[in-house]
Amino acid sequence: MRLPSFLLHAVVLVAVAVPSLAQAASYLRVVSWNLRHEGWAAEQTYTDDAKQIWNQFGANSTSNNGCDLVFLQEVMNTDVMPALAQALTQVSGVSWTYAQTPLIGRSSYKEIYAVLYRTDTVSLLSSTVYSDSGDKFEREPQIVKVRHTPTGADYTFINWHAIWGTAAERDVEVRNIDTVFKSVQDGSTSDQDVILVGDHNMACTGASWSELAALSPAVSCKLDVATTLNTSGGFANAYDHFWMQSTYVTEFSTSGRDYIASTTDYVTRLSDHAPVYLSLYSSSDTD
Repeated sequence: MRLPSFLLHAVVLVAVAVPSLAQAASYLRVVSWNLRHEGWAAEQTYTDDAKQIWNQFGANSTSNNGCDLVFLQEVMNTDVMPALAQALTQVSGVSWTYAQTPLIGRSSYKEIYAVLYRTDTVSLLSSTVYSDSGDKFEREPQIVKVRHTPTGADYTFINWHAIWGTAAERDVEVRNIDTVFKSVQDGSTSDQDVILVGDHNMACTGASWSELAALSPAVSCKLDVATTLNTSGGFANAYDHFWMQSTYVTEFSTSGRDYIASTTDYVTRLSDHAPVYLSLYSSSDTD
């Protein structure tokens, strides 16, 4: 049967439109990484760090590499981020820039939080430091709001490196992170996609997380695998996580520990924490 010309024209239009709709959705690929005193004399492997971030995203050597957004802990001075952004731009062939906090810490030992992002896929909306009026945290978290420019989806990340100290000190901090999460979420009427990242020095199964998990809607841990490395290159503790509310972060796709080709070489030269990855899939802003 021969279709009338106007119907044939409509079919062609639909055939053309459907692929374009499919192409509108894309992944925001996120990394969180404790760099181990990055910037100290023995910890300035910026090109190798950039190669790990860009070439080893995903759980194995055959994963699709490349990422869009990187949260860093244990940045030790203000020379690190310009050097790392430049190295990542050279390794990836796309432009990267960053935002960083001041040095944070109660004692003479202080660290910087930082976020690296691709300028072609991520727009930085804001980067601030949580106002820790009760001095509950050794290093009050960095609060970062971003927009995934291909889809228009907005996300708020809480970048936090928990105290090491004693088990009791770690317990106190983890039991107070729910106040940060709730404060950040309540502070916005337009973005409910809040995601906690970082090195938390405690497994997700610890009872100390009960206050965070009990928020409404429920907050859950999306990664609880061993991420720290001992001096022999063996994986030891599950300290690096992603926490979020599945009710709101419907874009969640996958998370895991980034691939490391040689853990013995890696722990000697780069860090005692593996980077962890998160993929968020969307076609528009869901808030």
